[in-house]
Amino acid sequence: MDFWYKVLITIVGTYKTFFIRSVEVAGRDNIPPGPKIIVANHPNVTDSFVLPFIVREKLHFLIQADTFTLPIFGRLLELADQIPVTVGQGREALNTAIDRLTRGNSVVIFPEGRLNDAKEFHRAGAGASLIAMESGAPIVPLGFYVPDEYARAMKGHFHGRETVGRWQFGGRCFVQIGEPWQPLVDEVDRGYRTLRAHTQQMMAQIMDLVEQAKAEAGKYGG
Repeated sequence: MDFWYKVLITIVGTYKTFFIRSVEVAGRDNIPPGPKIIVANHPNVTDSFVLPFIVREKLHFLIQADTFTLPIFGRLLELADQIPVTVGQGREALNTAIDRLTRGNSVVIFPEGRLNDAKEFHRAGAGASLIAMESGAPIVPLGFYVPDEYARAMKGHFHGRETVGRWQFGGRCFVQIGEPWQPLVDEVDRGYRTLRAHTQQMMAQIMDLVEQAKAEAGKYGG
C-alpha cells in the first residue's frame, strides 16, 4: 500500500475504532486473491470505512466527484488515488477502474450510486457489470447491515443543497460476503440487455446477502 492510502485508512479507522463496536464478517473465504470488483449495498456513509479492514489490500472506491471538493478530506481522496465519478462522464470513471484492475488492484462500487437509507434499494447502474465484462475481473457481492438503533441520520449542506446520510454510532456492523463470479458472454453479446441481466443478477445476490446479514444480527438480538 502507498503512503496516502495508509493515511486515508488510518483516518477512517479512527472513526471505526471509536464508533463501531465490532464488525461481524461471514464469508471471508469468498474473497479471491488478485484484482476484483467488490459490489455492495450502501445504507450508511460509514460502510466504506469498514471495507479496508475486511479486504486488506489497496482498494479504489468509485466516489461521487463532489466529495473530492471537501476541504482536506477531498484532497486526501485524490492523493490516495480514489476514483471520482462525474455526472455525464461515467465512462471515464469506468475506464479508470479498468486501468486499476489491470494494474492488479481491486475496485469498490456501490451500484445504486447513492445511499439507500436501509429502507429500499435503488435501481442499480450497469457499471460494475461492464467493468467485469471488459476486464475479466470477478465480481464479489457483499451485503451490509447495521441495526437501526445504531444508525443515526445526519443532515448537512453540500454545494448549496441539504444532504442526509446514516452514520453508525455504536453496535455491530454485519457483513456477508458472497461467492465471486464472472459475467461470461460472447464478444458480440455485450449489449444493454446483457448488461441489465447481469446487473439484476448482481443486485439479487446483494439483496440476499443483506438478508443473511440481518439474520446474523438477529442472533445477537440486534
